Amino acid sequence: MLKRPSARRKSKGNEVAELPLVPIMDAFVTLIAFLLLATSMLAVTLIDTPVPIVSNKREDAKDKPLMLTVTITPEGLKLESGFRLIKPVEFPKIDKDYDLSKFHEALVALKQQFPKDRTLVLLPVGEIKYNDIVQIMDAGRLLLKTDPPFYVKGEDGVDKPDDHLFPDVIFGNVLSGN
Repeated sequence: MLKRPSARRKSKGNEVAELPLVPIMDAFVTLIAFLLLATSMLAVTLIDTPVPIVSNKREDAKDKPLMLTVTITPEGLKLESGFRLIKPVEFPKIDKDYDLSKFHEALVALKQQFPKDRTLVLLPVGEIKYNDIVQIMDAGRLLLKTDPPFYVKGEDGVDKPDDHLFPDVIFGNVLSGN
């Protein structure tokens, strides 16, 4: 029998609705297993690049660092010194690829002139591909087996062979986008 409308308004709904949690838990268990499997197949590599540092310290003219800067554009590479210690050199693209062999040779010659410098500043424009930036970084950081050896003093004062050309790569225009 139906209740009167006034009785329906005053009725107390003490019924507690239970949510079916088993299907939700099954879905989460499946999702967690899938995510663990997917991340185990993912290979992550990291190239550590420090943030540019601004300093108010005055430098002597004879102690100025090379401040080697590489401007990366879609047309090619431009290698120059921040303090104009070297003549700017341009490396145009060859068949849609950067001329990394000549670029590396120029860096080896600069390392022979300035053996204590370890910093390379990259200035890529916005439309440069990530893979191209990594290849340019590798050409500037790593020494090839055919390159002349460079030595660096260790903590014990003994010269040890250096495996890197310019290992400290810094991005100079991270926020500017140009």
